[in-house]
Amino acid sequence: MVEIKAVNKHFGELHVLKDIDLTVGKGEVVVVLGPSGSGKSTLCRTINRLETFESGSIAIDGQALPEEGKELAQLRADVGMVFQSFNLFAHKTILENVTLGPIKVRKQKKSAAEQRAKELLERVGVAHQSEKYPAQLSGGQQQRVAIARSLAMDPKVMLFDEPTSALDPEMINEVLDVMIQLAKSGMTMIVVTHEMGFARRAANRVVFMSDGEILEDATPDDFFNHPKTERAKDFLGKILTH
Repeated sequence: MVEIKAVNKHFGELHVLKDIDLTVGKGEVVVVLGPSGSGKSTLCRTINRLETFESGSIAIDGQALPEEGKELAQLRADVGMVFQSFNLFAHKTILENVTLGPIKVRKQKKSAAEQRAKELLERVGVAHQSEKYPAQLSGGQQQRVAIARSLAMDPKVMLFDEPTSALDPEMINEVLDVMIQLAKSGMTMIVVTHEMGFARRAANRVVFMSDGEILEDATPDDFFNHPKTERAKDFLGKILTH
């Protein structure tokens, strides 16, 4: 579903992605772990060209990522993205936030888009909030709306860039629960997160990055119990002892 080959990216002198190779199969859940500044979020953002890259190739469902224009917009519609900040439109209701893409991009009829939006809001547990505005919802509720909004486009793959890092601790689980259900439903997912419990429970594979490189690509069981590199052992030692 996602094929990344020899991708390189610099920010000025800083080489943030170094010859990245990663393949994600249909229905696979891949969790990307690593210390801050390892290139995880940049990798996530290059997959739908929110960040450009200098060399290499990225393909979604067998189609190479176009550089710009209509084709890119079309391919982006197939790649759902959930950010740290919820990026909802403040002046639109929850229902309007979820129906906007399907109506504008997918050219759905308003009634059909609203019907589907209500089903999705039900699925993520915020159906009763549909007439409210984002500011009236908690962070956890807003992030669940953001997930529903992405799902409304019927994406082929979902990218999550640290979706719980801006949330209060008690709200994290309500978002992770939705993500776990999504993983179980067979959605292809790439998740950049610090939530080790989610990685253990929901991931098919864990990819560990450090200094712009993928150092390990293993099952959660193998990665957490038998990390191969010193860098991963050090990372896990710091995280799992607290």
